[in-house]
Amino acid sequence: MFDCQPSPLGDRRVTLEHLRAFVLLAEGNGFQQAGLQLYRSQSAVTQSLKRLEEILGCKLLERRQGHILGLTADGERFLPAVNEILARTSEAVSAMQQPEISGRLLIGVPDDFKVVDLHGAISRCAELNRNLRLEVVSALSSQLLLQLDNSGLDLAIFKCVGDFTPSDPRWQCHLLRREPLHWVSTQRHDFDRMSDIPLVIFPDGCCYRSAALAALDQHQKYGYSAYTSASYDNIRAAVSAGLGIGVLPASALAEDHIILGKREGFPELPMVELLMVQASQKRATQQLADFLTLSSAMKSQKVSEYR
Repeated sequence: MFDCQPSPLGDRRVTLEHLRAFVLLAEGNGFQQAGLQLYRSQSAVTQSLKRLEEILGCKLLERRQGHILGLTADGERFLPAVNEILARTSEAVSAMQQPEISGRLLIGVPDDFKVVDLHGAISRCAELNRNLRLEVVSALSSQLLLQLDNSGLDLAIFKCVGDFTPSDPRWQCHLLRREPLHWVSTQRHDFDRMSDIPLVIFPDGCCYRSAALAALDQHQKYGYSAYTSASYDNIRAAVSAGLGIGVLPASALAEDHIILGKREGFPELPMVELLMVQASQKRATQQLADFLTLSSAMKSQKVSEYR
């Protein structure tokens, strides 16, 4: 008799082409645009999606008359895992196509910005490059900038609001992410009826804090620190507990957080950016930056190219 146990390699009917087609369609690309990016015909992309849904036994995308309406509940559950599979595949292929990274690098990462799987990406980089010694420092973004200025880091990832001007022209700066900053709470508030604004906020030096206080000052409102912490998780928990109004990027909102916007009279906040800076001229620094940019599944671009 044949052994019908599931293969440890997974369902071999599912291909990377199936997954790439699904991700492109889930991101809002139509069938024609997805076909152009995959170098396949529109009908081939349609068949890839249909085949994937047949294998999984569920519908991933809502569509009507050839138009994508959005993800189904199953599609939303499936998408994060697919993105991780494709990112890890790209990481492994890229690592093997390049010389092995070696040497000692000191990296700064933010503890005041939610970065999806950044620590995992650094760990995988170390696994793929056994002769690379990574020393990671986690701190507030403002503290990482000070360490960069003092030549204490080879590479740093930090957040900023507004234009960032490198203090050293030799630094290479890459934009990893840009997203809106929001006032958040667990209940609705009328801005005009509030005399003082209780803030759940990061300490001095945080650009979220500076942006919030500047916006309040322009509207002649006083904001006080109802709860202050350098911990990202503590800030989120304090907002959820109703201790005050927080200032967080879109990716960091908890399920019970309500965005306070124009309807409630709250002033608009600026966009927040996640930047990566290569401060040292080591070849390993460039290699590591390339790896992290790829693993984040974000398109990196020089700061000078988007301003």
